[in-house]
Amino acid sequence: MVSQLATISEVGQAVQTNSSLSSLLTSTSLTQAEQLIGQNITSADGSTSGQVTSVTVNASGTTAILSNGQQVPLANGATVGS
Repeated sequence: MVSQLATISEVGQAVQTNSSLSSLLTSTSLTQAEQLIGQNITSADGSTSGQVTSVTVNASGTTAILSNGQQVPLANGATVGS
């Protein structure tokens, strides 16, 4: 019985740690994404480029929205220029 309570406590702590790490990663992603606004970027494959007007961060990753309406997923990388 005591070992079961200890195991339940450990699982609870692990879940809380995962939640804290997830929040930290989201915060870091938003901070990095904020720095892209106003910059010109080119997608990793070179097919899309333009000036970043906004950035979205969600479960599937971070996406830059360009002034021409196109979107560039940042998970695969992108080139940032002036």
